[in-house]
Amino acid sequence: MFKKRKQQIINKFDNSSLILGPSSANSFRQESLDIGQVRGNGLLILTEEELYFGMYLPRKDFHIPLNLIYEAKTTKGHLGKTKSRKLLKVEFTNIERQSDSLAWLVNDLDTWINSLRNVIKKS
Repeated sequence: MFKKRKQQIINKFDNSSLILGPSSANSFRQESLDIGQVRGNGLLILTEEELYFGMYLPRKDFHIPLNLIYEAKTTKGHLGKTKSRKLLKVEFTNIERQSDSLAWLVNDLDTWINSLRNVIKKS
């Protein structure tokens, strides 16, 4: 259904800079943005420079530079929403220099946590 959007997202990245992904993920919204945000499916990608999430609908791109991420952990819910599985939660400093977070439902949660923690240590 989102074949064209998936390919557009994948084409943005050079395979040599990929650490993890692209992986299907369900976004649980950004903490600092208004409550009118919708949750959405997309692709989550970890590169040597950023954590990227490209949402299918609405078409939205989230770029989080690795040097602004200070925590990667699991959570049972985010912004009042839960699932029957744990979520990946990333805490970072946003462009307004405020603490912020995003959370996703992902497969291979432990792999995502470990990979993010490794790159956080390096940056």
